[in-house]
Amino acid sequence: MLIDDDRAISIEAAEVVKEIAYAVKFVEVSTVLPSESNLVYINMTTKENQDLCVELSLQGFRVVGTQYNDVNPQSDSRHYETIYSLLDSQSSEYRSTFCETLSHKLLNLQRNVDEDTSDDQMDTK
Repeated sequence: MLIDDDRAISIEAAEVVKEIAYAVKFVEVSTVLPSESNLVYINMTTKENQDLCVELSLQGFRVVGTQYNDVNPQSDSRHYETIYSLLDSQSSEYRSTFCETLSHKLLNLQRNVDEDTSDDQMDTK
């Protein structure tokens, strides 16, 4: 299935919202600022209660404001290739949450492997 290029950025923004919801207090695609085929804005609040307006464009992600739906034309912030690298630079709590979540997932994976190994050993007896 081919994704319409005009909708690719909007689809990516919606996926970003789903992917980072666990690591921020609030996140949504802006319904106030205009979306274009190559530009979408995402509002979020970090776990430190810092409000951000993030631009997603073909150049990547960048903070353009410190309030929802606030685009500062003077913004000189850098572009990040991923939302994760942007969050890593903006939120120490994101780093902690990411590490904690990853650790839990790895522990669950190890438990599943251990259970499967235990079941296999019982089957061979």
